[in-house]
Amino acid sequence: MIRVGVIGYGTMGQLHSANLKKLPGVELAAVADLDAERRRQAEAALGVKTYEQGEELISDPHIDLVAIAVPTDGHGALLKRAVELDKHVFCEKPLVRTKAECRMVEKLAAKSTKKIGVGHVVRFSPEYAAAREKVLAGSIGRPAVARTFRGGSMFPLGWQDWYADFDRSGGVILDLAIHDIDYLRWCFGEVTRVYAKSTKGLTDERMEHAFVILRFENGVIAHVEGNWANYQGQFYTTLEMAGSKGIVSFDTRHTAPILYTKAGAQGEQANVTLPESPALVSPYEAEIADMIAAIQEGRDPKVTLKDALATTRVALAALESLETGQAVNL
Repeated sequence: MIRVGVIGYGTMGQLHSANLKKLPGVELAAVADLDAERRRQAEAALGVKTYEQGEELISDPHIDLVAIAVPTDGHGALLKRAVELDKHVFCEKPLVRTKAECRMVEKLAAKSTKKIGVGHVVRFSPEYAAAREKVLAGSIGRPAVARTFRGGSMFPLGWQDWYADFDRSGGVILDLAIHDIDYLRWCFGEVTRVYAKSTKGLTDERMEHAFVILRFENGVIAHVEGNWANYQGQFYTTLEMAGSKGIVSFDTRHTAPILYTKAGAQGEQANVTLPESPALVSPYEAEIADMIAAIQEGRDPKVTLKDALATTRVALAALESLETGQAVNL
C-alpha cells in the first residue's frame, strides 16, 4: 500500500486527491493546506488527516509519496524537503520558478533513490499522444514546422490571486504555454534557441498573450502561442505539425479526432481521421496512475525529473527573452 499526502487543496490538489482515491494499492492518507476552510473540506470529503504546513505532511513518517499542488513559487522548498526526507514526489508543473531552483533540485535529486514525477499532463492526452505517434512513424515525412495555441477562456483565479503575480506564476508562458513546450520537446527533442514576446507590461496581467518561437536540434521550428484572458470564453487548444509529406492537426473547437492530411499527387489531398479518443480515463487520472505504477514497478515515471527540468529551462529562457528582447541560446 502506497500512502500519499497531497500538499495544496486547491483546484489541482482536489483533482489529484479524487483520482488517488480511485486507484488500487493507494491510500490517500493526508492533505495539507494553509487555509483552514480547505482543510475542513478535505476532512469532510476525504476523511483524511490534515496539516496546515506542507513541511509537516512531508515529515509524517507514514507518508510514502508527496504530491505537490501549491502555487509555483512554493514548489522548490517543498521539493527540497521531500527529497531530503527520501520521499517519492509527484509535483505539478512547472517544476520550479527559477534557474537557481532548477540547479538546486537537480543536485539534490541526483542523490535520491526515490521516484520523482512531474505533471506535464498533455503527454497523457490521447489526442496529443496519437499525433506524436504519427510523426514518429514518419507519416508527415521529415518534420519542419509546428504551431500550437492554448487558452481563450477566463483568467484563472487561485489562492491569493497568485496567477496574476508574475513573480509567483511566471505568467502565461511558464504556467500555461509550458504544456506545449513540453509536448513539442517530447515530439522533436531538445531546443537550442528561444525567442519570445508577450503583452507583459503592456496590459493587465490578466490579459497576457505570448508568442514563443523554438528552434530544435533537429531543425524543426515551432511557434507556441499562449493566452490568458479576463473575459468569459471557450478554452481551446490547437496543434499543427507539418512535414515533407503531410500535416497532423487538431483543434478542440471543431472536432474530437485529430485530422491527418496527406499530400497527394497533383495536389490531391485526403483527410484520414485518427481514432476518436473519448478517454475512459482522464489524462489527469492517467498521469497520477503512472506515478503510482512507477513506484510499484520500480521504473521511472513517464515524465521524469530530467524531462521537467529541460522543459522548465526552455520556458525560463523564454522569460529571459521577454526581458532582454533577444533570442536565448540553450
